[in-house]
Amino acid sequence: MTPHYSESPDPRQDSDITSFELVTLDELESPAVREGAGYCRTLRGNRRYPARKDILPRDIASILRNMILIKVIDGCSDFEFRIAGDAQVQAHAIPFQGRRLNQLMQIAPAFCLSLRSIFIHVVLSGAPAAVRGRMGADFPNAKYTYCESMFLPLGAGDDAVDHLMMFSTYVARTFVNGKN
Repeated sequence: MTPHYSESPDPRQDSDITSFELVTLDELESPAVREGAGYCRTLRGNRRYPARKDILPRDIASILRNMILIKVIDGCSDFEFRIAGDAQVQAHAIPFQGRRLNQLMQIAPAFCLSLRSIFIHVVLSGAPAAVRGRMGADFPNAKYTYCESMFLPLGAGDDAVDHLMMFSTYVARTFVNGKN
């Protein structure tokens, strides 16, 4: 089962259902995710995208654990996880780094289908995307109940996205109805 994405669900209402809401970059709450957005905005300057070569891990040392760098393979036929911070790996119990999304489908098919749809959207639109929400029982490998993620396009020029940068935070959180 793939998660439900919509414009306005309340992801805090049901502990058994995975639910995400699309949010604007201005609505992001997580300091780490907001810092990642600011870093990319600074690198971009007056270009359409920041370039992969401009990213220096030392510049984002405080949020590197929240980052994944993804290479776009053959026009979105696959995606390779080049760098995966430890917060990402711990949250999903998935060894991302050096693996392709198609390889990980066997481990976490619903999660990978969700990622694929977001990745393709960001590559084709050339625009960042941000989501927040909860992970329900349909994602048994997830080690968290609430997350906030931002997906940013990267490109050597203004004509194509060749990498994606993702920043996420994951928390166990008490929701409105008192359930986790």
